[in-house]
Amino acid sequence: MKREIFKYLKLIFGILLCSLGVVIILNSNLGLSPWDVLNQGLNKTIGVTLGEANLLVGAVVVLVSIFLRQPIGSGTIINFLLVGVFMDIYVYLDIVPKGEVLLEKILILIIGIFVFSYGCYTYISTGLGCGPRDGLMMILTKKLKYPLWKIKTAIEVVVLTIGYFLGGTVGIGTIIASVCVGPLIQYFFKMNNQDIKLLEHRSVIREFQFLKRKVLK
Repeated sequence: MKREIFKYLKLIFGILLCSLGVVIILNSNLGLSPWDVLNQGLNKTIGVTLGEANLLVGAVVVLVSIFLRQPIGSGTIINFLLVGVFMDIYVYLDIVPKGEVLLEKILILIIGIFVFSYGCYTYISTGLGCGPRDGLMMILTKKLKYPLWKIKTAIEVVVLTIGYFLGGTVGIGTIIASVCVGPLIQYFFKMNNQDIKLLEHRSVIREFQFLKRKVLK
């Protein structure tokens, strides 16, 4: 049971890092992340708010992932519920510096990309379920047999392109993030001797059954 508690703590820690990474990248003032470009494009095109666009995109991605038979785990739900909350907390606390001059902006962007990528690796590696967007990355990596970084980069480029044509704002930081995050996540898996293609995620039902057996032991 201690091992399971540790996995959930690791999951929360990873989500905390992901949320922090997003805010750091945003504060670099070098451009939105690819998914936020899409959210902004939907905001301008169909009039939904950025938050509504984020939920709409997340729901569509979850449906696609379910169709491709990617398990929806407890980590998927926790990610969906907490990422936005943690981001709002970081923004409210105003603890992340903002880029003013170019060198400072670049440094903040690089730190943000590393923090976000390591956060993604940390929570995905628990096997408790991926967030909507990372779940799509996982299932496509397993089904198409391509390296994670290629799948992640391809998804980011497609999302970025759609967002751009819908009116989203693209900056140099957007391009750098879209091509660097995938390779970094794969590097962290390799560094820790883990193969993402062999990583199995428990569904919510399997998780409940597993924890029930642990408690009743």
